[in-house]
Amino acid sequence: MPTELNRILASALPADETLLGSFEVRRAMASNREDDADAPPERQPKVLAGCRRPGDRRRGLLSFLFESATLTDPKPGPVRATNDPADRAKRQKRNGRFFGTWDSLAGLWLAAGQPQAETGVITYVALSATHLRFVYVQNVRRSQEIPAVEPGACFRRADLLWTRRRESSGKEFQFGFMDNSWGTFVVPSDKEFLALFPGTLTHKDLIP
Repeated sequence: MPTELNRILASALPADETLLGSFEVRRAMASNREDDADAPPERQPKVLAGCRRPGDRRRGLLSFLFESATLTDPKPGPVRATNDPADRAKRQKRNGRFFGTWDSLAGLWLAAGQPQAETGVITYVALSATHLRFVYVQNVRRSQEIPAVEPGACFRRADLLWTRRRESSGKEFQFGFMDNSWGTFVVPSDKEFLALFPGTLTHKDLIP
């Protein structure tokens, strides 16, 4: 991890926590609504208020058009969040991207990783010995610019019971929590992620 990024992320942690590592997360996109991991807009945190820079509006439009073009099926409504054990078994079998309610640990985890901002934002999860904390960093376009930084939701490391690669190739990883919920993010650098979570299950392992 670059030294400057280390410094930026460490600055967002409480004084009694030491940064041990971090990884970037992105929304896992899907066309099947039951298999989706999209948090409802009202659940997504609004971050980096007042940090808009020239060009942000155009970049946001391009991002929206790209995401729309990559989804081939219409999405008639929000994904059905549930804690029904029967639905859990079905989503285990189908290798689903999300199981839980939006108030479950996985639901809160997914929402924290899908922020709303009027500027470009990169979402990181910063690891300390005891916690996993979302940190939102403004995506600046020139190295000499100082990005805005905002800490987000925090989870106990003890609450994250397992991680699993969802498919044989690709960079979707599932995060399983102690309340039996799980959610999926895309991790741009799977090698860095696996170095932080060496016990990650493979796609051949069943969802616990």
